[in-house]
Formats: sequence, structure tokens, C-alpha cells
Amino acid sequence: MGDLKRTPYLRYNVLIEFERVEQYGSEMEKYNMTDFINADDINDVILAAAASELEQMVGKICELIGTPLEQTTELERQVIAAFGFGAVYGITHRDQLAEPQAHALSIRMLIKPFNYSEQQAVDFADDLIRVASDREVHPVMNTIIQRGIDGHRQFNQEDDEGLSRNIQEILAAVQPERS
Repeated sequence: MGDLKRTPYLRYNVLIEFERVEQYGSEMEKYNMTDFINADDINDVILAAAASELEQMVGKICELIGTPLEQTTELERQVIAAFGFGAVYGITHRDQLAEPQAHALSIRMLIKPFNYSEQQAVDFADDLIRVASDREVHPVMNTIIQRGIDGHRQFNQEDDEGLSRNIQEILAAVQPERS
């Protein structure tokens, strides 16, 4: 029998350890690790990691603006949610998520951490998709989504200064008394 080795596998911020059997000339060579894992389980892990990343980003944004999410106005929550939708777009491309996964991730983000009801989240996600697809539907919201794509990059690069400036500029533009 070949050697058993514990091999760490890092993807989507989730560490999975699996045993790899090195057997040359055996049937084990014909299979990949993913042949033994249900694809739905992999999707669940990917979506859970992405949802966690979005929650962390929203938490960081609230920290940077100096207001806990629970204390934001409805307008601020909607702006931060649209900004977060830009992050969903970034994650979708990075992780090569299918459209239904991206839609589910958007709805999940709106339910938690934003605490919208399931129906509100579905309706809001559909609106955000429509706005992202056609700038003319709502040019301001489309711009916020585009800035959220940049914000996701800033968050991942730990560019707190850039992320703070990005979200503060948006909030000041839509809510001038905040500046």
C-alpha cells in the first residue's frame, strides 16, 4: 500500500484536509479528490465562505463609517447593500459562480446581515440585478454597484483607507447632511 499523507487544500478561505493515497499503478490514481465529494456540498462550502466574506465586508464598512449596521438609516442600509451587491459581482467572477448561485448569494446577503425579510430580499436583489444590467434604470444605484466592485477589491487588499473614502464619498453624495 502507498503512503498516506495529510494534504491541506486551501480554496475560498476554507481549509479542507484530506488524505491522499499515493499508490502507483492502482485504481486510486484514476480519481480526483472531487470525485468523492458531492458537488452540492462543494457549492455549499463556496457559498458559505462567500457569505461570510460579505458579512465581514459589511462589518468593516460599518466600522469605517463609525455606525453599527443596526443604527444606520434605511437609506444608508440600501446604499451599503447596493455597494455589497458590487462585491457579490466581484465574488461571482472570482469564484466562477453560476447565475443561480450569485442570485442566492445576493439574497443571503440581504437577509443576513441586513435583516431584510425573505420577500424584501428577493425583490431588492431583483431590482439590483435589473439596475446592474441597465445603467439607465437607476444611474445612481448603478454607480454605487460599480463602486462596490472596487470596494470588494479594496476590502480584499485590506485597503481600509481606500474603502473608507469610497463608501464615505457615496454616502455624502446621496445624503449631503452626512458630510
